[in-house]
Amino acid sequence: MKINISKNDIIWNYIGIIVSLMGNFLLIPFLLKFLSTDYYGLWNVFISLGAISVLFDFGFNSLFARNIAYSWSGVETLSKENVVATDNESVNYLLLKKVIKTCQLVYLIISLAALIVMVTIGTVYINYVGKTIGNSFVVIVAWELYAIGIFLDLLYGYYDAFLRGIGEVGADNKARVISKLVQISLTIVLLFFNFGIISTSIANIIYGLMFRGLCKRSFYNYKDMKANLKKVGSVSISDTLETFKIVWHNAWREGVVSIANYISNQVTTLLCSFYLGLSQTASFGLAVQFTSAIAQISSALFSSYMPALQEAYAHREKKRIQEKLSYSMGIYIILFPLGIIALLLCIPLINFIKGSNILDVKLILGVGLYQYLLKYRDCYSWYLGGTNRVIYYKSFIVASILCVLLSILFVQYLSLGVMGFIIAQIFSQIIHNAWYWPRFVDKELGLTCAKKYTIFTQQFIKMVRSYV
Repeated sequence: MKINISKNDIIWNYIGIIVSLMGNFLLIPFLLKFLSTDYYGLWNVFISLGAISVLFDFGFNSLFARNIAYSWSGVETLSKENVVATDNESVNYLLLKKVIKTCQLVYLIISLAALIVMVTIGTVYINYVGKTIGNSFVVIVAWELYAIGIFLDLLYGYYDAFLRGIGEVGADNKARVISKLVQISLTIVLLFFNFGIISTSIANIIYGLMFRGLCKRSFYNYKDMKANLKKVGSVSISDTLETFKIVWHNAWREGVVSIANYISNQVTTLLCSFYLGLSQTASFGLAVQFTSAIAQISSALFSSYMPALQEAYAHREKKRIQEKLSYSMGIYIILFPLGIIALLLCIPLINFIKGSNILDVKLILGVGLYQYLLKYRDCYSWYLGGTNRVIYYKSFIVASILCVLLSILFVQYLSLGVMGFIIAQIFSQIIHNAWYWPRFVDKELGLTCAKKYTIFTQQFIKMVRSYV
């Protein structure tokens, strides 16, 4: 079935991302007000350790999303590499059900594995970095509740991927908006009632349960999905295992990429807490949150187009791919620097709220440059991954290892402080990934800078006229 991303889907995608991110920003003044600097730094450590869920996800979320898209596009069978071209416009419900059943089994296993690691190794690390706070009971309770939230998020983490796979970007983000508003309200109320850092952990659990529940309902109600899946009958264990063998071929590569991204973007926060303490981690973590939010908003259009790009590739519609990629990347290049400028103007207000210079221009510009390179690289790798070709995994893991080694060198031995982490991150990307994969995709699609500019201009004018 044709996947068309409507203006409504795009608008809701922006609303979903903005509400999610603005919700985090809205919470920052309350967190800074009600939590000490050490507790706020500890919350950033929670976030970084919580990102371990990405490692256990092992790339399955995006992998299943695109296999759902292939099934929805009418592909007859899944393949280990690339996508078999098809002219079929009907949904392959049997293949779709096989993918769903396989996904549910995989996520049961990985969520249990993640929970075991977080309540054992994670608890030991949290107890170590939080020893300066004094109240170890509160620290451990907050962490264990946060770990439960991550477990539940992983256990049911596939329903939003299902929605994205069939192109229901709007429904996915409506669920995100409702859940995020509940999370924000609950966190603020609990902070006022002096629940401290535990407030964020409880609200995180409620957010995850509500978001996944709403996504599940939307998915099975879409175009008689539940009834159509029921018609194809049950899926045998052998079919499930066979489907797993096919998706595993690229799943472990996606997993390597997830590990590489975690190391490049989250391990530096953990290293910061280890080498420089929770106070410096609070500043670094806050800069990462703001700049990564800007990167996420700037790349929102590209992520909205991903189901349509996957469907277009299954039908080998090269012109359609050129148009969507050129336009969405043009929007990214324009929005990101505008977002950084807006953030720089807000630094005095943020420092005033905290009562100390928690952010400065040099920190924002440094972390911002890295986030720009990382997300720019990611967009092109998302496209390649969407075509079932995870050919970039080796260079990603090499870059992440280099990032860690340079971070240790610059911070421990050269005493460069937070800037050491930033320099290590930037250098590890610009030597290869930040330019090679964009050039690879552009060459494959026959795109030059001039052609992308022309396509972007045409699509932008078309978009403006559609809204006038």
